[in-house]
Amino acid sequence: MAAQLKASEVEKAIRALITAERTNLGIEVTVPVAYGDGELASVVVENNGDSFRVHDAGFSAMRLTGAGVALSRSVVHRLNEYCQRYHCTFSDGRVSASAAVDNVAQAVCLVANASRAVADYVYEIRRQSEFDFRTMVFDKLKEIVGPRVRNAEEFIGRSGRKYRLPILLDRSQSRPQNFLATLAHRHTVPQSYAMFADLKGAYPLVEQDAVYDETADIREEDRIFIASVGAEVFTLMEAPLRFRAIAGHA
Repeated sequence: MAAQLKASEVEKAIRALITAERTNLGIEVTVPVAYGDGELASVVVENNGDSFRVHDAGFSAMRLTGAGVALSRSVVHRLNEYCQRYHCTFSDGRVSASAAVDNVAQAVCLVANASRAVADYVYEIRRQSEFDFRTMVFDKLKEIVGPRVRNAEEFIGRSGRKYRLPILLDRSQSRPQNFLATLAHRHTVPQSYAMFADLKGAYPLVEQDAVYDETADIREEDRIFIASVGAEVFTLMEAPLRFRAIAGHA
């Protein structure tokens, strides 16, 4: 029998996530709005004369710079657009909004959500870098093997999960010879490992190759991790030689 849950119990549990304490920054409030890593957002309420200033103390900007995102003029402009959706601004590395005493609570919620939106910009950057790197690798492979390459074919792993990835066909172009994963940064390593492990169970005779950007943050342990599932791991610089070998041109 399914467990019964009262609305009051849900409300109580969510309220328990909210904390407010006075610090040297002002009143620091933690609210049930989570960043991508699951950490709850905190904002600061400062007395600003006849009104209050609510800001994120630069927490979201620190998350971006910590991930290697430079706060250029164009990036700041983009982040400010995100913030304006929540009636906030992004300036001097902070998400902030002004509030009268009777709408401080609403401002806290808006700033927390805007702060999360700013921090989430790192995922947009990663998606773009992944797409650009994958396109670069595919173009190199196509230049060498020609019509035997496919950009985004769908395969089903042993678990039943579907994957779309670049592949190299055999000489007769009737079956896959190599599965290819592109690693633009180390955040893609776990998902590529899981994909290769799953596909290996369904296609044990298909070789697996992982090409990574040698200028990115890929570490030696990442190479070893991917290789442990049976994949050949190599850099973008090494890719032409490897592609010629697997295409039978070497």
